[in-house]
Amino acid sequence: MIIYIYDKNSLELIAQPMTLGVEKFKEEPNLFFPDWNSETMVFSTSYLVNPVIDTETGELREMNEYEQIVAGKLFLADGEYLDEKSKSVKRIAKPNDWSIWDRENKKWKVDNTLMNERKKELKNKLLQDLAEAKSNYLNQTIEIEKAGKKYTFENNEKNRNRLSLKISLMWVLEQDKIEKVKAQNDKGLVEFIELNRTELKVLSKKIQDIIEVADIAEQMAVTGLERYTIDQMLELNVSDFFQN
Repeated sequence: MIIYIYDKNSLELIAQPMTLGVEKFKEEPNLFFPDWNSETMVFSTSYLVNPVIDTETGELREMNEYEQIVAGKLFLADGEYLDEKSKSVKRIAKPNDWSIWDRENKKWKVDNTLMNERKKELKNKLLQDLAEAKSNYLNQTIEIEKAGKKYTFENNEKNRNRLSLKISLMWVLEQDKIEKVKAQNDKGLVEFIELNRTELKVLSKKIQDIIEVADIAEQMAVTGLERYTIDQMLELNVSDFFQN
């Protein structure tokens, strides 16, 4: 067994003799280390990186975290401070990404620049999500009933523009119906169905209602983003604005 011998004053490692065990070393230390002097030396059964003599027990041991910081061997990180009463390191968790550590007052404080940058990032992300949510709402399918059969109209921008053009031409040409309105039957197959003026008004009204709701919901969301806190933004699901 190796015994690690340190100078009592400098706490430098001065020897590490091989022994027959700690008890044997205690009985006859000079047998294993002829220069042993209990007045100027101390020993440990393990190698100590940062040795210190305990002020209460007088035993040699490894420095604890508090002692290493006081000795300048370790440094306090943000959110840490020394508690002189308990002789320990206290830690306060960082509350958010926009706070900085005030070492003098031992507390986290809001950095307005960081907070505003975080708000801007969240707002931009939510605006992207909002555009996607609005698009999904606008492009919802619309049910059409014709001659006792049910169809669905794919309400995407391309189909809306195509339908609008056909309706305009119908009015110009004074027609009473449109013969080729693209839709899907109940089996999911594409059909081109005929819709008269009344049926077209119903379909157009449904499309217009969806557009109006989408625009209003978008405006409400954009207005809300201007006054929401960061915590509210983090909890916000912009799709909720487009619930039917």
